[in-house]
Amino acid sequence: MAREFSITEAATDHGAVVLRLTGRLDARNAQALLRTCREMEDAGTKNVVINLSEVTFVASSGVGTLLALTEEFGDADGSVHLVALSDPVRSVVELLNLTQFLNLGTTEAEALEAIGA
Repeated sequence: MAREFSITEAATDHGAVVLRLTGRLDARNAQALLRTCREMEDAGTKNVVINLSEVTFVASSGVGTLLALTEEFGDADGSVHLVALSDPVRSVVELLNLTQFLNLGTTEAEALEAIGA
């Protein structure tokens, strides 16, 4: 089980950025994700795809951060797409009935296509 949290960034054409998360999305790591995304937004990024396939645990603070980022980027005429949800993340999202509030996708390519990147 991955204990170290990491965010790997992969820029794409058309201003979209893919972030691949690894490890636990707990309170401390959620703050790191929030800072990273806000820095990207300040630099002009409008659309973010977050790959959650390697996230082993998500705390309520992590869920709150994903919701906040979805709202913030949406308010700025952009979007946040969550893709490849790991089983632990999918379980929490479904348990909290958040599928209607989050942009969920299966793959990075699918999300980038939806964005138009």
